Amino acid sequence: MSLRDLFLNITYALFPPACLLCNSMIQSRTKEVFCPGCRERLVFIGGHICPSCGRNFPDSPSTGHVCGHCIEKPPCFSMARAALSYESLILEAIHRFKYGRNPVFGAALASFLSTVEFPDVDWKTYDLIIPVPLHIRKLRQRGFNQSLILARGLSKTHRIPVNFSLLKRRKLTLTQTGLDKKQREKNVKNAFIVRQQDRIEGKNIILVDDVYTTGATTNECARMLIRAGAGRVAVIVLASVPVVH
Repeated sequence: MSLRDLFLNITYALFPPACLLCNSMIQSRTKEVFCPGCRERLVFIGGHICPSCGRNFPDSPSTGHVCGHCIEKPPCFSMARAALSYESLILEAIHRFKYGRNPVFGAALASFLSTVEFPDVDWKTYDLIIPVPLHIRKLRQRGFNQSLILARGLSKTHRIPVNFSLLKRRKLTLTQTGLDKKQREKNVKNAFIVRQQDRIEGKNIILVDDVYTTGATTNECARMLIRAGAGRVAVIVLASVPVVH
């Protein structure tokens, strides 16, 4: 046994990992942050999804067809993929992370997202990871950018550099909560600018955010990145708001 393995065994014995949500001990030495009981209550995105925005088609017998929203207005990003449906326990966890200013939750959720497999995302084909930026005023209020924390977790796992300075939010927008899709699109229109365009040109980019609601924010970010010369932009988020049918 190596010295490192011995150290890890002692650390695990003295400080066994606890479930992020219920604090019960996790009887595993993997990167799990949820106990089996809580993990079973999470709603993973999978099965029949829109190949563009990644939305679930729970009642559709067919695969690979584009949803009505993406047919009506094709997004600027090549694809968007979410790990979980934004409901139940993960909704509470994200709220405690963002609004409770809890860095422990942030690190755990970043670790979780970095272990999720997205079958149609070939990480080797991407050059750069960029988090959706916060306006400087909101960043000062919150103390951190939740998207950057998630992006750094993905960067470490997939060995893709992350850069948080190339995309800037120049306009302090209204909160998107309570706005419909068109209002959200209008709210974030021209809210972002790209810095150092020469570092964007020809690059395939992973854009990271915490929650995908209508896609207005990530689509506007992708639009600006493509406009600056990016090759293609894929969106990875922790959770996606379920579509009401």
